[in-house]
Formats: sequence, C-alpha cells, structure tokens
Amino acid sequence: MTDQPEFYPMPSFPTLAVRDPDASARWYREALGFSTVFAMPGLVHLRWAKYADLLLRAAKDTGEKKGIGVRLSYTVAEGLDALADRARAAGALFVQEPGDRPWNARDFTVADPDGFALTFTMGPLKRDVSFESVIAKTK
Repeated sequence: MTDQPEFYPMPSFPTLAVRDPDASARWYREALGFSTVFAMPGLVHLRWAKYADLLLRAAKDTGEKKGIGVRLSYTVAEGLDALADRARAAGALFVQEPGDRPWNARDFTVADPDGFALTFTMGPLKRDVSFESVIAKTK
C-alpha cells in the first residue's frame, strides 16, 4: 500500500503558468522536496507542507516574461542549509544565497525554471528577541 496524499479544502494557493508542468514538477520534487498530490495533462498539484500547496499549469505561449514580481515564501522548521545544498546539487539558480537576515531569520531564494522566485525561511534565530526589538533595529 502506498501513501495517498491528504485531500482537504485549501484556504489559498498560488497557481503558476509554466512552460512544461511535468518538467517543472520534476524540478520542484528533485531540487526542493515538493511532493505531487495529483497530475493531469497541463496541470500538476504539488505540496511543500500541509496548507502549502502549489499548482503548475501549462502557460499559453504569449511571449510575455513570467515570474516578474512574484515570490513564493515557505517556512522551514529545520534543515534550511541542507535544503539549500539539495537545491544547489540539482542546479538551482540562487537569487539570494543562504544567510542570516536582520529580521531574525535565515533564508535563501532560488528561481524555478520559469523564473519564479521561491524563498525558504527558518526562524526566529534568537528566540529571546522580541518582534518589536527586531523591527526597531531595522528602522
């Protein structure tokens, strides 16, 4: 018996228009560890974690650039650097290398094959620091 993905109503989820949903889905699985919930011609439903789903649909060839101004963000409980290493080994293009940020988090950003940016964040790094003090330091 194989594990079946859990189906539940999604409060919100992004849908990205990509050149090749199957190839993009393979990249998301191999580079970032997403899993496939279901696939049909021209559409792939992926899951990063519960309530963190993503739909990839076939783009119409309009010649427009994709991914400009779009950034998807995912929270990682642990293993952020291992995930970055996995993405790097799969040939991911890093938009921003892993690093500690002034907002008390560690993150990195990669671009998918269609140019959509994905940021993976882990934090807070210092649990004894209040949100207010972090915000005050960034002003």
